[in-house]
Amino acid sequence: MSVRRSAAIGALTLGLVAASPAVSYAAGSSPTPAPGVTAPVPRPTPSPTPTPTPTPKPPVGKTTFPLVAGDKGSLVAATQQRLIWLGYPVKVTRVMDKATMTSVRTFRTKFGLGATLSVTAAVYTRMRQLTGTKGVLPAACRTAGLVICVDKSQKSLRLVNRGRVVLIADARFGGTGHATREGVFRVFSKSRFHVSSLYHTSMPYAMFFSGGEAVHYSPYFARDGYNGASHGCVNLRSTVTASYLFAHVPVGTRVVVYH
Repeated sequence: MSVRRSAAIGALTLGLVAASPAVSYAAGSSPTPAPGVTAPVPRPTPSPTPTPTPTPKPPVGKTTFPLVAGDKGSLVAATQQRLIWLGYPVKVTRVMDKATMTSVRTFRTKFGLGATLSVTAAVYTRMRQLTGTKGVLPAACRTAGLVICVDKSQKSLRLVNRGRVVLIADARFGGTGHATREGVFRVFSKSRFHVSSLYHTSMPYAMFFSGGEAVHYSPYFARDGYNGASHGCVNLRSTVTASYLFAHVPVGTRVVVYH
């Protein structure tokens, strides 16, 4: 390229630079858009769509009898509550667990309903008959102090202290012609190694409350269960229970026998 041509190109370039307007911005200001050009409008960031909380489904459970091991639901809970009112060592878990099934078998055997491990409509009806609508002790058993509360319909004896059940045991009563008297009594005599002068039978841990009728251990009840009956006494089939009562129940303790 000739010197003359290079000089011409350089002059042309300087002329273009000189013709361009100078652009300057004040500190902190934004450039003004050229006429006819619309500045972009910033779009707001969309809020995230909240995840809906799932509606809890009601627990699925057994709603009809029979109830067997593993069944769940409100009907199971109702059965467990009846068993608790009857003094059995279960909790309301809404599941037919091992403790519940064991108590069901004991209940069925005790009341002659067979030893099948299930709760049928007939079994539950019997529970309702025994517990009523409240499952509470009669007023005579809920007084201050210690009370021996004997329920002939439940075939049970409860030791109640200030309205709270502290012990429950199976009990057997008088048979035909020897019905155990009902009412409110007091323990008036105790005999650790008593022998009946009328029937010549052993009556260990005897606590007399009405004439010759007493709460005592019966080896026959322990052996035969409910296949027999007493001559009016309240039989216990556990020596552990009988000895405990004998040691903790003083003469003068109230005894309530009802049906």
